[in-house]
Amino acid sequence: MPQTDMILQPGTNNKTVKLFANLNRSRTFREKNSAFAMEGYRLVSDALRSGVKLRALLLTEKADAQYGAQLRQEAGSAHVLLLSAQLAGEIADTETAQGVFAIAEMLPETDAMPQTGSKSMLLYCVQDPNNLGAILRTAEALGTDGLYLFQCCDLYNPKVIRGSMGALFRAPVHRLRDMDAFFAHCRTNGIPTCAAVVDRDAELLGSCSFSGGAVVLIGNEGNGLPCEVSEQCTRKLTIPMAPASNSLNAAMAAGLFLWEMAK
Repeated sequence: MPQTDMILQPGTNNKTVKLFANLNRSRTFREKNSAFAMEGYRLVSDALRSGVKLRALLLTEKADAQYGAQLRQEAGSAHVLLLSAQLAGEIADTETAQGVFAIAEMLPETDAMPQTGSKSMLLYCVQDPNNLGAILRTAEALGTDGLYLFQCCDLYNPKVIRGSMGALFRAPVHRLRDMDAFFAHCRTNGIPTCAAVVDRDAELLGSCSFSGGAVVLIGNEGNGLPCEVSEQCTRKLTIPMAPASNSLNAAMAAGLFLWEMAK
């Protein structure tokens, strides 16, 4: 793989380094370029094994000596740059950077709908990237037929990517743009929709069966599911909690529902 012997230093006016920094900071910039930034050997290696196409690979001398041979081979035609440790520290988004950075192309986007008999989850306006990343990781670990995102935070936010531990590259994730069309599809195809709510009158999670398939809806961290959404669902389910408790973290709640669906 072609590369330059020059090691880029802080203050270098390099367009690839600038692109990486902008992709790391801005959702608008990511969407405009259909690309995202990644950091860390494990994550970049995982992306390559999952079929993600890299546009550029940026390595420190130390990282090049340790990981370069493998990453160069797997990265195909991606442009390779060498960075000084100081420059790597400037563009890193983590405190313990490994000196491995990459610019990758976004995954193909699909507008799918749940299928009859499938077990899936819809995330409604989940805004915390740490929560979204954790849900992706849990969904891959426990298994799901689909993870549908409606007006959630950016899928390619660096915190989502790191939190997913590579699950982003493999989980069946789909963007959902129209809730009315979603409910109409589920009604037409006899797919149960289950609203996760904090309501002591709702059906208790653990006492119900998902054997015939269903879509569980998880709401926004602060507001949950709006009434106009939960009222359209086939069932309302709640997680049993201690009397003094009135909420659970969205990622934790999603994990409990995913666990029950996998049983």
